[in-house]
Amino acid sequence: MDDLRMLRDFGDELEHEPPATLAGRRRSFMERRPRRGFRLGGWPMLGLAAVATAAAVAVPMVVLKGGDQLTAGTVAPPAGARPAKSGQAINVLLVGSDTREGEANAKYGPIQSRTGAGARADTIILLHLSADGRSADAVNLPRDSMAELPSCAGAPGGQRMLNAALDAGGLRCVWESVEKLTKVRIDHAVEVDFAGFKTMVDAVGTVRVKVDTPIDDRKSKLKLPAGEHELNGEQALGYVRLRYYADGSDLSRIKRQHGFLAAMAAEVRSDPAKLAALIRAASEVVTTDDGLGVSQMADIARGVSGAKLHFSTVPVEPHPQDRHRLQWKQPEAGRLFQAIADDQPIGPKVQ
Repeated sequence: MDDLRMLRDFGDELEHEPPATLAGRRRSFMERRPRRGFRLGGWPMLGLAAVATAAAVAVPMVVLKGGDQLTAGTVAPPAGARPAKSGQAINVLLVGSDTREGEANAKYGPIQSRTGAGARADTIILLHLSADGRSADAVNLPRDSMAELPSCAGAPGGQRMLNAALDAGGLRCVWESVEKLTKVRIDHAVEVDFAGFKTMVDAVGTVRVKVDTPIDDRKSKLKLPAGEHELNGEQALGYVRLRYYADGSDLSRIKRQHGFLAAMAAEVRSDPAKLAALIRAASEVVTTDDGLGVSQMADIARGVSGAKLHFSTVPVEPHPQDRHRLQWKQPEAGRLFQAIADDQPIGPKVQ
């Protein structure tokens, strides 16, 4: 709480222009930071110099106070041939795991699966941050997508659901699979489980969502009347996990997840203290690649906060051999991923 109070004090202190001492600290910090192609957008949408300076200086100082190492674990990038890196844009793979490992996850019950999988990718998002810092595109890759997965970590490849890659060999296998399928070079990968997601939402406080029809879902243990609600971490987890609600499809579920993530992004955009709390919580609960530390995570989070953020889903269609599964629709999906590889903004036109 002392760190968050310090952030608010910075904002109160900087009513017009930052004092010379703070400006000097900002210059010193910026000179020490590694050069990146992705320009940090800061907080231009707020239009307040005081808040902009506080966010640009205090947030990295706060999250780095305890060091730059993550505590949940790291993985190495895929080995072998990979897509070429083009330009200075940053692509980040975000994976939500349904693992039941650990006491905090075990309470959600055993995984119901015909394959007996120990962990699957509940959510897979490819986040593209443009080199100029003006746009951030989050593209959801439905977990029910059937795809030709590569062999990985001793597990055979072949036609399988995309979410099976996590069980085959963890985050690294999902990373390798998505790169091969999209032909997009992924710079960083992040995995969070149920307990970690809940912790991150609680770090922000609550997130406001609007429920069109009442929710009473036994599996997610969520019961909400229609209307607007402030969801805490446990409620938020139930909300994004909802499957048997509305039309019960994975695409409908993805749409709710996009709405929730957009609302969460709005929360941290409005308060630098919440951004600092979110990054600190994430540093303790997520698994990442070994090149992504807390300072880089702060760069990415602040970059997203300063950019125009768009959510979309890769174009899909029913799989011809199983109408309950999806396949990526071509050539639309190919054009989408080529635009990402070429650092072309996607915007709201791909839904």
